[in-house]
Order: sequence, then structure tokens, then C-alpha cells
Amino acid sequence: MAVSGYGKWFELAEKDLKTRKFNGVEYRYYDHGTTNLWEDFSRSVSRQPDKTALRAGNSSLSYREMQEASRRLASGLWNKYQVKKGDVVALLLVNSIDFCLSFYAAMYLGAIALPLSTKLKATELNFMLKDSGARILITNPEWLPNVLPFIKETSIEQIIVTEPITDKININFGNASITTLKNVFRETEIPPAPVDEQDGAVIMYTSGTTGKPKGAYLTHFNLLQSVISYERTLQLTAADSTLIAVPIFHITGLAALFLLFMHIGGTVYLLPFFNTQEVLNILTCYSITFFHAAPTVYIMLLEQGYRHYQLPDLRKAACGGGAIPIETIKKIKTWIPQLEFHTVYGLTETSSPATLFPGDVATSPRIGTSGIPIPVVDCKVIDAEGRDITGKGVGELCIRGPVVTQQYWNNDEATTRAFQGGWFRTGDVARIDGDGYVYIMDRLKDMINRGGEKIYSLEVENVIYSHPGVKEVAVIGAVDPIYGEVARAVVVPNNHGSSITGREIQDWVRARLAKYKVPQYVNFVNELPKNANGKIDKKLLRQQFQ
Repeated sequence: MAVSGYGKWFELAEKDLKTRKFNGVEYRYYDHGTTNLWEDFSRSVSRQPDKTALRAGNSSLSYREMQEASRRLASGLWNKYQVKKGDVVALLLVNSIDFCLSFYAAMYLGAIALPLSTKLKATELNFMLKDSGARILITNPEWLPNVLPFIKETSIEQIIVTEPITDKININFGNASITTLKNVFRETEIPPAPVDEQDGAVIMYTSGTTGKPKGAYLTHFNLLQSVISYERTLQLTAADSTLIAVPIFHITGLAALFLLFMHIGGTVYLLPFFNTQEVLNILTCYSITFFHAAPTVYIMLLEQGYRHYQLPDLRKAACGGGAIPIETIKKIKTWIPQLEFHTVYGLTETSSPATLFPGDVATSPRIGTSGIPIPVVDCKVIDAEGRDITGKGVGELCIRGPVVTQQYWNNDEATTRAFQGGWFRTGDVARIDGDGYVYIMDRLKDMINRGGEKIYSLEVENVIYSHPGVKEVAVIGAVDPIYGEVARAVVVPNNHGSSITGREIQDWVRARLAKYKVPQYVNFVNELPKNANGKIDKKLLRQQFQ
């Protein structure tokens, strides 16, 4: 039977919840009083217009200044390029004030923002721009070489660069012209577009590890329910500040940090590119109170910051974008004793949050879980035949609620396959215990089948992470003539583990897990490959160790 997040949280987290039907499916939602992201942002502006909203390097904007700049940019996009409701505006930008203004200018016009990863190559960008039908591209000039060779194949009519182009470019732009961002702003006032909560706000393409990327179509309603869920469950307020050190063009940076803090009226510090030392310095110098990042980021912060930084103002942190090793959580707690650490599970398709640990997971006997469903979400686990086995075993995790998108852009086949009866099939293997806590075991595609016995890579990885000489590890399947598949561990030693051997790793696992889960092969590398989301790229690892 499906597990509901409702009734498992404290009173404030479940305040203002109502129930209604959408597409024949009944769900809970927060009755917040705003219908779109621009209205939500404007509410924060009216509450504290002179408070600092954004800071990047030596530049900063108050909420009032940010609102006015976004309006003037929207005016220019409408007057010069006729950007209107439903048009797609592509943002190929690093974490920056330019990204934030461009995003809200699109929201003002009722346009759909298309955040694009600056790490993508030309063929990947080509697919996304063509598939989305984007008319406008706003980009940093350094990414132009990855765009211009194919721009005439897309629907792009106008390229807007954040800085003047210094290099001579000899490219056929097709129907597109090019200008700088500062030339787009206009003083002419235009009214905001009438935007309904079910109108599209964002198209965000998934990493496409199982084929071509799929564009998750996120509505204003999806994203508002996401940020309110974070606000309530994490108990964040306008007094909080955050640093966006993860890419703002991914769902964690966009929804779980930027839009969340614009919603609560907090202050956001933007770091264009991740740098461990800079992150530690900003966390310290600006008294940051909340931080959210992927496991890899926390591992790097621990390595450099453990003995040199105290971070006394950091009161809450969240970790999503993959499973964080239990040993890493324990080390973080030792390093920052006052920190309340929350594990989060979510996907692009859930507008970020689906489950969240209610409290400090580091001090809980349930350390290792991804928490319980947020108040507006239901979860269940199904077997290979689609039968509900929630609480009875391990299967595929399915999610339902107002944070879940109901379609992939321009992809009916993928939509039909992933969304069934209001439920989203995540492709993740999980179990749910009797109290509703969700334990992510693996990705379906990463699960190892050793002669009919299932090996969940996350379980083996957690054991190897507990070895004092290990910095990072990934467990993947390796072809075997007898068992079909066996486990292979690819290990990055830390400074104390330069002399560890494969036999030592195998013995470590053998003492803690069943014999069939012990990696048959152990390989040592200097670093593990990461995808554009900062997650370990197991697909590439499997190719490297074929």
C-alpha cells in the first residue's frame, strides 16, 4: 500500500494543505495564494524591497533592484524580439546575476525558461535547442563555439551574449542575429503576462544516461509546490542565506536553492564555478546558514575544510543528487557539530524534492535513509509486474504528487512509459519500511545480477566508504562467464590509503557482507568520471573497464 507523507510531519510542515483532483488523480497541495513564480517573487519584494537578494563577487542587488532589472529586461525581450507567453528562452549561463534576471524576465513574459548545462558539447546542445524549439538564446560568450556551428539548424532567432565578443566569428548564423545583454534592457513599461499555475515555467533536460535526453516540463504549480515544501519541512526563513555552489541550471540549484530563497526572501550568494577553497571562504566570511549540494561536494569540503574551518553559522544542510556515504555524514557531524543534516531524494521530474529526512539524520538510528515523503507526496514500491509491494520488499520506487511533472516535452512515448495513473516511475530501486522511511538501493540499470542474486551497488559502496583509506568508490557490474555478472569496485584512495590493495578491500567487504557481494575485481584510479550533474558516471566507468 502506498505511503503518504501527510500525517508524518510536524504541524507547520502540514499547514495550509488542501486536496483536489487533477487529471482524475487526487492529491494534496499547499494553498499559498500565488499562481505563478513572478507573483511569488513579487510578494518577497513587497515584504523587504531593500534587502540584498543576490550577491556575486563584488556585485549585489536588492529585491527591488532585482525586480526592476528583470522588468526592464522583459520589456526589451518583448519590444525588440516579441517574446511572448509560451515562447522558449534558452539560458546557457553560469551561476550569475545575469541568469537570475534572465529567468525572471522570462517568467514575467509567461515564457518558458530552458536552462542548459554549460558543460554540454555541441551535439548535446544541438539536440536540446532543436527539440525545445527555443527562439532566444542568452549565453556567456565562452560557450558560443559549442552553439554556433549548428545554430542555423535550430529555431533560434536571437543570440544574446552577456559580454561583448572579442574574437572574430565567421559563422553562418542562419536566421539568427547577435547582440549583447546590456543592449536589450528597455525602460518602457509593459504589464506581466497572465500566467496560470498550470502553464509551463521550465523545460529541463535529464542527463539522458539511458538514451536521448528527455525534457521535463515543469509548471509554475510544480515549482511553487516544490519551494513551499522545502520552506516548510526545512523550516527556513527570510533570515537565512545560502550559497549556490552547484550549477543553477540543474534542478537542485534552480528549485532547491535559487527559487526557494527568492520565495522565502533570503539572500543568495552565487559562485560561477565550483572551487572548494572559495566555497569554504564564502561559507565563513558571509555567515551562510544553509547549504545544499551533492555528495561529491561534501567529500571535497571535508578533505580541505575539516581541520581549517569551523563554520559556526552554518545551521542546516541538505544533500541530494545521489546517495551520500554514511561515513561521510558522520565525519561532517564531527566537523560541524551544530549542523542539522538532511538527506533528500528527488529528481528533475519531481521538481527536486520527493522525500526528505525530518531532522538531523547524522544523529538518527535511521542514518542511510532518504527520509519520508514530503507532505504533498505519496510513494510506493512495485515489482517487475507492476504490483504494489510497499513494505514487503525491494522494487521500483514510484512517486505521486503536485511536484511531479506530468509530461516530457515533445516526447509522448517517454511520457506514456514513465507516467502511469498519476504515478511517476523513477527507475530507482528502493524499499520502504513500516514507518514510511524510504531507502534508495540502486538505479535499476546499475543493479548487479550475480547468477540470480541481486547486488545493490550502494550497499557495497557504503561498506567500502567506511574503510579509512578510501576517498571515493563506485561499484559496477563486470561480465562473468559463469555468473553472468559480478561486482567490480573502482576505488579512489585518500591521502591515508595510498598503500591499500585490492585484497584488503575485498577482505573489508567480506567481513561485513555476504560472500556473493564481495567485488571480484578491485581497480584503483586517481579520480572517478562525473557527468554534468556532478554524479559518478557509471556508464562511462563500465565502458572503461569492459
